[in-house]
Amino acid sequence: MGLAEELQIYRDTTELLNSLYRLVQALPRFFKYGLGVRMTELCLNMLALIFKANSSYEKSVHLNVFLTDYQMLKTLFRVCVDQKIMSPKQYAHYALLMDRIGKQATAWRNYSENAKAKSGK
Repeated sequence: MGLAEELQIYRDTTELLNSLYRLVQALPRFFKYGLGVRMTELCLNMLALIFKANSSYEKSVHLNVFLTDYQMLKTLFRVCVDQKIMSPKQYAHYALLMDRIGKQATAWRNYSENAKAKSGK
């Protein structure tokens, strides 16, 4: 088990969080304290779940929660576009980053579940 900070999913999620902070600062006041705060909390929780999954034997439990938060964050990004507080061009940047994070988390969960199933035989 390596350090969580060395994982690509950790680096990508940290990049997402830093970009998200810049986005939230530019949001109109009405959206900043509701939608913006919720988005940053989800991203911070995702980082915490990476640490938990990395140090746990039961990785898939934490990764399933991670993927639930991930889906919620994706939905909130779409709400930003629908409410026209984020341009489609801005969304494209976040969508690519979110896609990378989702693929990594799903692959990690699948690998963990397969390894667990093999060791249980």
